[in-house]
Amino acid sequence: MSARADRTGAPARRRATGAALLAVGLVTGLGGCGVVPLEKSTADVSKVAAEEPTVQRTYDNYEKARGAAFAALDPEVLALVETGPVLAVDAGAIDVAKRLHGNASTGRQTTPAQIEDVYTPRLDAYPLWFVATARDEARGVRRVQVFERASSTERWELTASPEALLSTVLPVPRTKDGALETVDPDQADGLVIAPGQALAAYAATLGDPNSPRATDVAADSFITQMRAQAAGLAQPGTTFRRSWSAQQVRHTMRTEDGGALVFGTLMRQDGWVLAPGATVRWPEGSEQRAYFGDPMARSGVLRYYHQVLMYVPPLGGVGQPRVLGQYGGVIGSEDTGPVAAP
Repeated sequence: MSARADRTGAPARRRATGAALLAVGLVTGLGGCGVVPLEKSTADVSKVAAEEPTVQRTYDNYEKARGAAFAALDPEVLALVETGPVLAVDAGAIDVAKRLHGNASTGRQTTPAQIEDVYTPRLDAYPLWFVATARDEARGVRRVQVFERASSTERWELTASPEALLSTVLPVPRTKDGALETVDPDQADGLVIAPGQALAAYAATLGDPNSPRATDVAADSFITQMRAQAAGLAQPGTTFRRSWSAQQVRHTMRTEDGGALVFGTLMRQDGWVLAPGATVRWPEGSEQRAYFGDPMARSGVLRYYHQVLMYVPPLGGVGQPRVLGQYGGVIGSEDTGPVAAP
C-alpha cells in the first residue's frame, strides 16, 4: 500500500441541510487564480440553510483550484481552497514532484468527482462546517470531505478529505429537523468509547501491537497494511523506527445506529539511522529518494499526515472502533545526521 492508499467506503444516501453555509468565493481565471471577495454576512448562523447551489459552487471552486495547483505544481493555489493537514499532504505531493522532476509539470491529472450527499450541522458560532460525499468514479473511491469557514469574511476551505473504496458501506449519518447531529469528541455519549479516546487508542495500536490500548480498537486493514509497509522499509545497514500520534478530534457525525463517524488526523514519523559507511538505494519516484537522494548516505526522518474516517459503534453495537477510509502522504523531512548516536 502506498502512503496515499488504503481507502474503503460506500454511499451515505441522505441529504441534510442546516446552518453551515453562507457565501463562497469562486475561483475565476485560473491563470492567475483570482478569487471573488466575500461579503460579510450579519445573518444568524444557527438558522442559515445549506443550499445545494452554494455547496456546488464551493465544490467547483475547490476542484478547479486543486486541478490548477497540480498542473502548475503550485502549492500557493492550493492554499486558496485547502487548509490544515489536507493542505500539508497535497503540498507535500507537489514538493515531492518538484524534487524529482524540477519545475516541469509531471502531467498528473486530478479527476473530477460528483457530489452525492451533503450533511450540515446546525451551529451557532464560527467556524462553520459541512460534510460532502463525492463519487470519484475514475479512481474508484468516495471522498468524505469536510469544508470549513472560519468567519463570515473567509472562504470555505477543505479541511479533511479521507477517501473510501466505492464498495464499502458507510454508516448513514443521523439528521434531525434537516440538520446533521454531531457528537462531543470528548464524551462517550452512548458510544463504546469517546471519539477522541478512540483515535488516541488507534494511534497507540499502530505504534505498538502490544499496547494496552490495542483492545480498544479493531486490527483493521489500515493497521495491517501499515505494519506490512513498515516491514518493507527496514533496509540493511539501517535501524528503522516508526511512531504515531493523534491530533485532537474536531469533527464528528452521529450515525442512525447511534454510533459515530469521526474525522481524525494521525501523524506518522518514519526514521532511518544508518550504520557507519552504510548507504540505501530507494525506488525511482519514491518520497524517500525525493528527500534523501540516491543513494541515501545520512540518517533522516520523514513525516506524514493520515486523515482517517473512523467508525465508533454505539454501546451494545457490533465490533470495535475501526477506520473506514484514509487520505495521507508525506509532509516533510529532517536530516538527523550520518551515523547512529552512541
